[in-house]
Amino acid sequence: MQAVFWGVRGSYPTPGPETVRYGGNTACVEIGSASGERVVVDAGTGLARLGEVLAADGGGAEIHLLLSHLHWDHIQGLPFFAPCHQREARIAVHALRPDALRLAEIVRGVARHEFFPVALDDMAAQFDFHEVRPGAAFRAGAFAVRPFRLNHPFGAIGYRVSADGTHCAYVCDTAPFDLLLNKKHFLRGPEPLTAADRRLLQSRRAALIAAIRGCDTVIYDTHYTPDEYARFPHYGHSTPDHALDMCAGIGVRCVVLFHHAPNHTDAMMDEIDATYRARGAALGLEVVTAREGLVLPMGPGRCAPYLRSEAQR
Repeated sequence: MQAVFWGVRGSYPTPGPETVRYGGNTACVEIGSASGERVVVDAGTGLARLGEVLAADGGGAEIHLLLSHLHWDHIQGLPFFAPCHQREARIAVHALRPDALRLAEIVRGVARHEFFPVALDDMAAQFDFHEVRPGAAFRAGAFAVRPFRLNHPFGAIGYRVSADGTHCAYVCDTAPFDLLLNKKHFLRGPEPLTAADRRLLQSRRAALIAAIRGCDTVIYDTHYTPDEYARFPHYGHSTPDHALDMCAGIGVRCVVLFHHAPNHTDAMMDEIDATYRARGAALGLEVVTAREGLVLPMGPGRCAPYLRSEAQR
């Protein structure tokens, strides 16, 4: 099994000279099996480049798209995904329904005529919509998928994905599970926790640990530095320290720092990478900082990570 990172940013795309090495597209990760099947996790702007590659390779007939949630930076690439415009393509969209609206209606909203000239129903591909429920495992082709709830405003879901005798997890977007409980409204700051809130946080933290325990690789939302998190704890994101704390001592081999803040330049990302590779090593964890084009092999017999551009030379 391997992961390919097509978009690694959070919030909004940040193209330009200060992000050229780590990349500026928003969240999109392709997870592939030894048999050549794939699932795609999140549909940020990185999805557009993946679609171009699939179209050029003649692939993409059946695609499982796992959405963590429906905020813009995780769905904005969908209308630009080339397989959406191919008659032979069948796209299965798996997502948590955030409110009373049907899931299909919510996803279709990204391509309403006010925002995009071609409605989802007018695209050539066939779309199937599947509501994800935390704790209810399902199959996506060659992959066994186990969803679990995260701590993010209006709700988000993480995924444990298993194939080829190994496991990885995608934990994005989420705040830690101690200071506040994100609910179905935007918090203007930390709110006092009730006893029920504390029990729910403990339960969700335990469910997350159970889901990532024994995973070869965990891709984690590390949007903030500690100083940034202190100012914005209610925005629903974590730091690299939170990620290492969750993954240490439970059989995880590798932690991937992911969902980089848009104001984090390449120079800043270099500092973050060096700092947390050292901290991870002290905890027995390999730390990798995600960048666009990174191919990350996982499981027994894996080779070293590499960039797609290097493999094509």
